[in-house]
Amino acid sequence: MARRCSLCRLTLSLFFALSWPWSSCGQTISTNLPVPPLQWINLTPHLSGSAPPPLMYASIGYDETSRSLLIFGGESQGGYPQQQTYLLNLDTLTWSQPTGPDGLTSVPSARSGAIGGLDSGASYRRGHILIGGKDANGNGLSDVWEFDYDYKFWAQVTVSGDGPSARGGASGGIDFQVKPVSSPTLPAPNTTFYLSGGSSGSNLYPLSEVWELNITGTLSPNDQSVVGTWQRVSVHDSLTPKIYQGGAVVGDQIVSIGGCNSTSADDSCAQQDSYVITAASGNVIAPNACPAPRVGPAVVANTNGDSSSFNSQVFVLLGIFNDTLWNDDGGLQKGEVDVLDINGGTWARILPSGDPDVNPNFPSPREGAAALSYNAALVGPNRAAASDTIVFGGRGVSGNYTNEVWLLRAYNGSITQSNQHWSGYGDGDLQSGAGADGTGVTIQYMTRCAVALQSSVSSYPTPSSGPASPSSTSTTATRLDTSTLHKLLPPLSLGLLTIGVLAYRLSSPALGSQANDQHVALFYGGTLLTVLSWGIGIGGLVVAFTSQKALAVGLMKRSTHGPVLTTAHGRAGIALFLCLYGLVPLLMAVYAGWRYSHRHSPQGESDSPEVPTGGRARSHSRDTAEKLNSPGAETPPLSGRSTPGVGHHKRLHSWGGQGLFPALRGRSGRRSSESHADTVTSSGPQRSFEVVNRPNRPRHSSGNSLSPFSNDPNYQRVPIAPRSLSDLSWLERRRSLNAVGELDYALSQLGGGAASTPVTADIRSTNGLMNASGAVDQFQVQSMPPAFEILIRLLFHLSLLGLLILTLVALWYYAPIAGFAIFVAWTAIFYGLLLILSWRGRPRGSVLTVVLARLRGEQTVPSTPSRPASSFALDQYPFPTADPRGPYIHQPQVWSATEDYASMSHAGPRSTEEGYDDDDEDEDTRQRRIEDEMARREVSIVTVPKRRLWITNPS
Repeated sequence: MARRCSLCRLTLSLFFALSWPWSSCGQTISTNLPVPPLQWINLTPHLSGSAPPPLMYASIGYDETSRSLLIFGGESQGGYPQQQTYLLNLDTLTWSQPTGPDGLTSVPSARSGAIGGLDSGASYRRGHILIGGKDANGNGLSDVWEFDYDYKFWAQVTVSGDGPSARGGASGGIDFQVKPVSSPTLPAPNTTFYLSGGSSGSNLYPLSEVWELNITGTLSPNDQSVVGTWQRVSVHDSLTPKIYQGGAVVGDQIVSIGGCNSTSADDSCAQQDSYVITAASGNVIAPNACPAPRVGPAVVANTNGDSSSFNSQVFVLLGIFNDTLWNDDGGLQKGEVDVLDINGGTWARILPSGDPDVNPNFPSPREGAAALSYNAALVGPNRAAASDTIVFGGRGVSGNYTNEVWLLRAYNGSITQSNQHWSGYGDGDLQSGAGADGTGVTIQYMTRCAVALQSSVSSYPTPSSGPASPSSTSTTATRLDTSTLHKLLPPLSLGLLTIGVLAYRLSSPALGSQANDQHVALFYGGTLLTVLSWGIGIGGLVVAFTSQKALAVGLMKRSTHGPVLTTAHGRAGIALFLCLYGLVPLLMAVYAGWRYSHRHSPQGESDSPEVPTGGRARSHSRDTAEKLNSPGAETPPLSGRSTPGVGHHKRLHSWGGQGLFPALRGRSGRRSSESHADTVTSSGPQRSFEVVNRPNRPRHSSGNSLSPFSNDPNYQRVPIAPRSLSDLSWLERRRSLNAVGELDYALSQLGGGAASTPVTADIRSTNGLMNASGAVDQFQVQSMPPAFEILIRLLFHLSLLGLLILTLVALWYYAPIAGFAIFVAWTAIFYGLLLILSWRGRPRGSVLTVVLARLRGEQTVPSTPSRPASSFALDQYPFPTADPRGPYIHQPQVWSATEDYASMSHAGPRSTEEGYDDDDEDEDTRQRRIEDEMARREVSIVTVPKRRLWITNPS
């Protein structure tokens, strides 16, 4: 088992040695901002007549008196601006092209991106104002035109004063609810239009360049004396240049949202910033960013009069954005309407109800749709029950233009929470068409703002003081993106790694249990999963760098030098990756190699007998249980006596010295216990047996000395001729006590007078004499791993936890909520299983397992193997053995004292090296000394045929 565990650790070490992008935005969002119940309704199937072609960036207007919706200009599918005028009668839902009176056939030139709005200064001037725009060459226009709704003709407005340069794509317009200004100095009531920013084709103008156009005069077939006067508005802050942004006017406040700060119209150039400029004071508000940055959104005022809080709200509709740079949680595909409170700077992302009769139920994302809001329902029989925003045309994400007409109907009511039932909810049966009355309509609040994917810039430009001037170059910001493969591989790698960790922990036996084949299968299965996860993790990192795209948001050019580790996600991810997939495996490999090189092995051994100086032949115990049970280093052989001299040590008590604190001896202290048989010669001290430290064990009296063998499976009735101390002749023992040894002599004297014992069966094992499992009722307390190993494990788990958290954050911001829920559930299950396994003692080498076991106060009883480790060696030799070694076999492992140490009884020294001389001692004194010596010794004597003595040394 130990060998297999070492192989397991080495395999894991070798594996480890070979072995979503996110950004946290400081955005705020409201989930209880009061909004009216909203529903999208597709009017296109209900329309008839000669409809305009698919267009984007057309000019839109509405006249309540004639109930006409006007569409002029716009860019067609071919990319060319148009100059046709279309009217939609909202009573009959019929399209038509107007024809003016004879002689009034002048029309504005083809254009797109013009500013427009209703001019209703008097009954003799009710028309649609058209300001600027871009021609077929992309150049700006500066002329001003007005369409008369009564007589359906166009007339050019006479403009005076220094006005803005030619431009298109600006923010502005008019709030139709603001009453015209009457003055005695003016020939007619005055209406004011606003213009902010824009582009001349080659230059961009900052949003802080604001102009107002005051319109007055008369418009009729007989009198086209409409006059406009430009006036510059002073703005305190300098704002960024913009084009293709969404804009609206609420009172005298100009709202600009999204758009680009370059002349390119690619969706990747979109900015997330928004500004509210108050023309009267010149103050600028920059609300916190929240919706996804869009190109060509439609922005309209919330004209529903059910609540006074609606008066300061604008709706942001449609537009397109780059979904590889931003994640909007699928809101735009579900008809998302973003509501901005321009006074408080608060955003709410709303998902309205859809049209149940069409598929899809919501308008698809589109750029450059023309939108207009009114304070009553534009279509349907019950116009007072709601206010409508009508949307026309636009260009979809795929590049296809459309001429669809959609209504965003805001019913009279107020909702402050998701799925709230308002007064008009009715039976919940959602309706469609112009006559929809709000039954079944409700909304849902989205709970977070859109999130940038690997954005290297933290925010949008902020207002700054100073003069504003046209800019031919734009500020740039870089955003990064990677392939979908990178977003998939890291979570998959971590999932497989956690499964592999669980499998490896299950493969380790619990405290007090043994390993089996199932544990081996779990180990190799966990190793395979870990190797696979390591490879997938490496692949995910490689894909992240190879597929990284750096987009210059201002110039729309791919960066020539890809930024490396410019995001918080990238820096955190690479640090944790290098730690988990690099540093930890390296440390584990180094640690495993160090343990392998310092593993304990027997030092130089020889199977041949050694013949030391003095002519004593020694036979080392190589195959007996003494060697197997004591795999430590060999002990220098003991001599029967030591001659006092320089450096001679006094003998130690059996309860002190090296036996008291064996841990202080280090590894070298674990010594093999071996028996040495010395040839009895006439010269030199001799040793017939060896006395060693003895473990606690049950005592057996000599009279019942065979009882321990009654259940011994190794017991056999095989006659064997073992050696006995009695084989030595009496004369040989009497000749020299030094030659035979003190104890041998005493034993022979004690046994000489004993009666012969009954014949006792020979046995092949002495297991019955010893406690096979060691000390009785001796518990083990599981110890902590080494400090360096604890450090490696702690580093591994901290790195794994960090990557799991990083992945969860990425999934929360960029993945479907189901993917995040699955991963967070598995993470919780993983750590729950780790805790449960440790509580149940698996694996037994785990730090957490040891800590929990100690907290519970549990100790572990070592399991008894089915066959003692020493039984094989014991069965090879009979007891007592026929070889010329002493008769003692001891268990468990002990070490024999070196020649510098000798034993003393607990009462005092058993013998001393100094002061004894056999020649000066008479027989009675020697006999009395031997008897006293034997009285202090605790021995159990087992007799066998031919007066064989078996001597064991219990404590």
